Amino acid sequence: MRRGVATLAVAVTLAGCAPAGGQPPAADRAWTAVAQAPLRARHDALGVWDGRRFVVVGGSAETPCPPTASCTPVTALTDGAAYDPADGTWRPIAAAPVPLGVGDQLVAAGGRVYALTPSGFLVYDGDRWTKLPPPPGAGTLLDAGGTPVVIAGTDEHGPTVDAAFDVATGAWRVLPDDPLGPSFNRTAVWTGDRLLLGANDLVPDPGATKPSLLRLAALDAALTTWAAPTTTEILGGSVTTAGGAVVWTGTGSADGGQVGNWGRAYAEGGILAFATGTGTGTWRPLPAAPRRAGPLPIDPALSTGSRVTVGGHLLDPATGEWLRLPDPPGGRRFAATVVAGPDMVLLWGGAVERDAGRNLGDGHLLRV
Repeated sequence: MRRGVATLAVAVTLAGCAPAGGQPPAADRAWTAVAQAPLRARHDALGVWDGRRFVVVGGSAETPCPPTASCTPVTALTDGAAYDPADGTWRPIAAAPVPLGVGDQLVAAGGRVYALTPSGFLVYDGDRWTKLPPPPGAGTLLDAGGTPVVIAGTDEHGPTVDAAFDVATGAWRVLPDDPLGPSFNRTAVWTGDRLLLGANDLVPDPGATKPSLLRLAALDAALTTWAAPTTTEILGGSVTTAGGAVVWTGTGSADGGQVGNWGRAYAEGGILAFATGTGTGTWRPLPAAPRRAGPLPIDPALSTGSRVTVGGHLLDPATGEWLRLPDPPGGRRFAATVVAGPDMVLLWGGAVERDAGRNLGDGHLLRV
């Protein structure tokens, strides 16, 4: 279990996070329709960029649940297809051995695609799905430099573990205890030479008298040794990387309210610019986002090229430049599959907001 003091290595040095600045100029891009996929209309399909193609699998063809409603569980699908933007074509892929849908995860790592569900762990490779041993604990699946890793989300319900999957042996390895101690809102991101873990301290009534701020610890490339933990001045949340920066993409803030006010507001998000191999970094605030929310999901955060999704638009964290995104043809949609590739984003399926009872089977590509 993740307890005790871990071996510490080079620390990540952080500076304070300044208040948000002004809004830089914005620019538009156009969505272009892609070929018809060999899939029936559906919502909540899983998607991932595998290094060459967009892979879309699973989802549900039943009536979609409106964004603000609470619905009964739906029947998920197993079929899928891959879209190659180089030649603009779709090709069917082998059906998954189990249904894949809401709550399941799809990640590409080391040239393979991995799926994590509450009932198992799968790999898709060479147009074949194979069942693998499940991880020793629940959590978020991510790619750590070609290694699938599962990071537990919280210690609120008891001791948890983080684990890495060894492709060569086909077995999971429990990662060493992190130095953050009991925590919640645990998220991690691969920065190119380390796994950066962020979390909030697990204390009674967090935020009641003072903010529960994001703390960070870095695990080396071998996933064996933790660096000393550091503090930040942000609340944290969804995180991704682009352009030599780690970006927490939340645009809100909090001050504790009237009872137990903290004396100032703390931002959810911020930008940590880091130098690969040095173990150091400096903070910058998120610039003010375009006032109208964009069409891309706010959570989880996506990264494409040198940009990340913030407030539904795309931000270059190095320059502060916004790429303001228009709605796709046909209007806004929900429960769609949105996948970021290199300098492009694929949006496929889902349902149009104004017609929540109708699934879609079309897709659009945005090149950035």
